[in-house]
This record gives sequence, structure tokens and C-alpha cells, in this order.
Amino acid sequence: MKKSSLLLLAAGLTSAGAAFAQTNVTIYGIVDTSIRYLSNDNSQGNSNFRMDNGAIANSRIGFKGTEDLGGGLKAMFQLENGFSSDTGAMSQANTIFNRQSWVGLQGGFGKVRVGRLNTPLFDLLADHFDPLTVGNYETNSWLPAAASLVRNSNMIRYDNDFGPVSAAVSYAFGEVAGSTRSKSQFSSALRYTAGAFAVGGGFQQTNDDSQNKDTVYNLSASYDFGTTKLFGGYFNIKDATGTSTNYMAANGWASNVTGGGLAGVQRKDNGYFLGASYKATNALTLTGAFYYDKSQNVAYKNLGNVGDGRRYTLAGWAEYALSKRTQIYTTIDYNKAKDAATYEITDSATGKNNLTTVGVGIRHIF
Repeated sequence: MKKSSLLLLAAGLTSAGAAFAQTNVTIYGIVDTSIRYLSNDNSQGNSNFRMDNGAIANSRIGFKGTEDLGGGLKAMFQLENGFSSDTGAMSQANTIFNRQSWVGLQGGFGKVRVGRLNTPLFDLLADHFDPLTVGNYETNSWLPAAASLVRNSNMIRYDNDFGPVSAAVSYAFGEVAGSTRSKSQFSSALRYTAGAFAVGGGFQQTNDDSQNKDTVYNLSASYDFGTTKLFGGYFNIKDATGTSTNYMAANGWASNVTGGGLAGVQRKDNGYFLGASYKATNALTLTGAFYYDKSQNVAYKNLGNVGDGRRYTLAGWAEYALSKRTQIYTTIDYNKAKDAATYEITDSATGKNNLTTVGVGIRHIF
């Protein structure tokens, strides 16, 4: 090889190395596994011991990075896969980056991202107001997740901070030819922080392919006393798509559900939650939460309109940090449903419409 060619190759490698040095890429994740006892785990009311994915944080692995473009502008991306740590299976079949898959820009104008993202309403709850940061067990995650629909594909999302106010809006394209509304979604969240006090809320509307609407309103607040933090929130859900009913059914604790939500029949939910987190020591944190939902016009395919119902959960969680990255924990929750809501969780023939679960687990963050 000629000397000139060697010099060109060395210059190219040096240039590539300089460009790479400006990009920060991180591999991160959570592995969270627990062993649980369930007092009622099928339509016959039988108890069960089983190993599950973690109680509070879904196991995940991801890649994220930023590149400094100069002038205060940054490019960024995130790819994140959720999986079940007890089996190794992906949390959503045939979708490798089922949790996050986006690219965006950040600067003085705020942050713009496109791809598959969490909805602003879900992030408002998970990051700031749900005392369990939206739990991962089917018994401790049903209300916030059912209301917020968690995440969506084909989304453009904008976030910015205006002093003490944080705002986020998103729009997910339905991608149905001839109709911009079908299968589309709009989500928004607003949060105001003044010292130890924070208040926030959001609005979200999701349309199905027949343009039925699932509309959600939320208002939440928290106050941090130092060692103790209090949380509270309210949901109003009006759903004619069947989405909320499907989620409530899938996150019940029995296998007798005969079908999903009945599209075109508007279900109404008024849900509340209260909770507190207490830092007993530098290593030990105790958390308690109460979730309640009153539902009207609960309907399932093959069952029709089965009327009104109520459902509630009382959950407790103790976590001990072995290090900054590794924690052990124990959880306990009691769950009950009444009237039409019983169809979501148990076989009416057994008369059992309550569930108690106890779990112990370990979580490692990397």
C-alpha cells in the first residue's frame, strides 16, 4: 500500500473516532423476578405458588444515546425491549422493541420525538404521582394503566419545561387510508411543581377503527415531607372502544372471561387512588396504596350489558436496598370486586370475588 493511501486511511479512522466520541450510547436495563402466593388463581378458586416477573418494575433491556450537534442542539434515540425475567420471553410477541423505539431532537425549543413512545399521561403517573410507579402485577397495575393505555406506535411527542410547569403532548397516527381519526390517539399532560408540592393532570382520547372513542381525564397531586411522600389522584374514563374493559379483564385473576369489551357500548369509570411512601432508613422504604374504581355499563362480548360494578385494591410494598443497583422486596395486596365487576375476575358459580397475594423478589438495575 502506498504511503499516501496509509495517510488517508489513518485520517479517516481519526475522523471516525472523533465523531464517535461525540456520541454517548448507553446499554441499560432492569431484571426483576419474584415468587408469589395467590389465594385465588383460577375460575375454581384454587390457590397457587408461582414465579413471576417483578412486582413494580417490568424487566427490560434498552439502548439510548445522544449526539451533540452544536449550538445547544442534540440528537437522541432510545430502543427498549420488555421481557419476562422468569421465562425470558418477550413481553409482546414479534415486537423486539415493544416498550420504546424512537429518535428525536432536543434544544432550546424543548424535545421532539417520533416512533413508539409512552403516552404523556402514563409518564405523568409512572414518574410522579402513582405511589407504586404503576405496578407490574395484574393486581396492582390495573387502574392507572387501563386509563392511560401506557404507550403507542406511530407517535410524535413534544415535551418542554416552562419554569415550574412541565408540559407534554402527543399524537399517534392511525394510518387508516381515508380517515385521519380512525385508530388515532391524542394525549397530553401538565404538571406544576412548587417546592414539596406538585399537581398535575392530563387528557387523552383514543379512537378505534370505527371511530368509537376512549376518553380519559386525570387529576393528581403529591406532597413531599422529606421522609414521607403523599400521593392522590382521580380518573374519569368514558370508553366505547372496549379498550378499558379488555385491559381490566386481562388484568383480573381468573381465566373465565368469555370475550373482550363490546365496541360501541360506552363504559364509564370513576377511579381514585391514595398512597404514601415512607423512607424508614437510608436502605428501607415502605409504600402503601389504595385503588378504587366504580364502573357503569360494563359489557363483554357474548354477555351483553351486565350493569355496574366496583373494584378495589389495597397494596403494601417494603423494599430494602442492598446497594444503589440491587434491591430485595416483599409485597402484599388484597383485591375485591362487586356486582358486574365480578365478571372481570372470577367465575360467578364459585362466588369468589376477592384475591390476596403475597410476594418476595429481587431487582437489579444496570
